[in-house]
Amino acid sequence: MATSSRFSSSSLKDEIKGVIKSEFEKSVKSLCSEEELKKVSSLSESYSEYVSRIVNEKVENPMRDKKLEILYNHEKHFLDILKEYKEEIKFAASLQAEIRKEESTFFSSTLKEVCNSLKETQIDSKCQAKWIFDLVSSYTSSLRLSSQLAEEHVINLLGEIQKEASEIIHKD
Repeated sequence: MATSSRFSSSSLKDEIKGVIKSEFEKSVKSLCSEEELKKVSSLSESYSEYVSRIVNEKVENPMRDKKLEILYNHEKHFLDILKEYKEEIKFAASLQAEIRKEESTFFSSTLKEVCNSLKETQIDSKCQAKWIFDLVSSYTSSLRLSSQLAEEHVINLLGEIQKEASEIIHKD
């Protein structure tokens, strides 16, 4: 894998090495005398070789690239699976939203209407209370069952998605 269209791996390292050696020698010349420069001339070569090797290892890391490729493929497969199940996911979400909305509507308006209608009748208040209690009990039981069925659908859907993802991952 090339890091750049202009440089191959070795020429990039050589380019880095040349720049570092040049800058290092400029810095040393500004700090050292001529005699000291003779003593450190071999130091610039080894220093620039060391720094260019470190930089090159950071830029070109095949192990990291392999791990990133595996992660990318995993995420791509998972997104493909989610796209495949998009409609089922939307359906499950809308089903749960409808149940919550229905429950909210029942307790915020329908129950009030029933209570007001019962108050207008000449039925005994104990009987009214019993009917309201039975209505609420029956309705909440029905909602609980609907919610449980929706939840089971979601759990089954998640199981299918996980199974398919697992199969794809283990296939690669």
